[in-house]
Amino acid sequence: MLNALDNAKIKFLVKLNMAKHRKKEKLYLVEGPHLVQEARMAGVLIEAFSLEEKEGYTQMSEAVLKKICHTSSVISEFGLCRFSESSKITDRILILDAIQDPGNMGTLLRSAVAFGFHTVFVGDGCVDIYNDKVIRASQGAIFKLNFLFGNVIDFISTISTHTVYGTNVVRGINLDDVSRQDKMAIILGNEGNGISKEIDLLELPNIYIHMNNTESLNVAIAGSIIMYELGR
Repeated sequence: MLNALDNAKIKFLVKLNMAKHRKKEKLYLVEGPHLVQEARMAGVLIEAFSLEEKEGYTQMSEAVLKKICHTSSVISEFGLCRFSESSKITDRILILDAIQDPGNMGTLLRSAVAFGFHTVFVGDGCVDIYNDKVIRASQGAIFKLNFLFGNVIDFISTISTHTVYGTNVVRGINLDDVSRQDKMAIILGNEGNGISKEIDLLELPNIYIHMNNTESLNVAIAGSIIMYELGR
């Protein structure tokens, strides 16, 4: 049993709560039985830890688990996972430009899985997808997507076979009038500022959602609506 708070392994796991260490080690943590099982099924689980003594788990004390995990209530288990890396590009792509709220990111990942946008390009300035709040909000969707990372404009230049849509009322096409393409990519911008000026200068066709009695929608809601409509 792991019960010493100053154990080298425990110190290593605690460091993975910081994005810079996750990126360096290409490792991250998931909390709770559901996410541990999802990680196991996805083939990214390296080691599972539990308060209980059971096969396939390393047992640890409640004090150690509390030191490592974020959730306010004590969970029964957590897992150590490796990054999933791939260069695969699917027909439908979600491109995220400086999405910063973990809840929004997690919700968008869930919707991407639900509506068939299985490649997610995470642009510079986005919240870390391996942030514990993102993982919890994704409810396991993080294990079912193909992630790519980098500069959005550079990435757009590599997907000439896809029709790429921005999301902005300027030069906007009503979502109801957008034709569904076999290969398409949707760009969603920052919660406060929308798509960056550099991307807007590309003058891509923009999608907007017609609304009554409100000026805007939360990016996770808007993105989910767009993916649902275009993914049917």
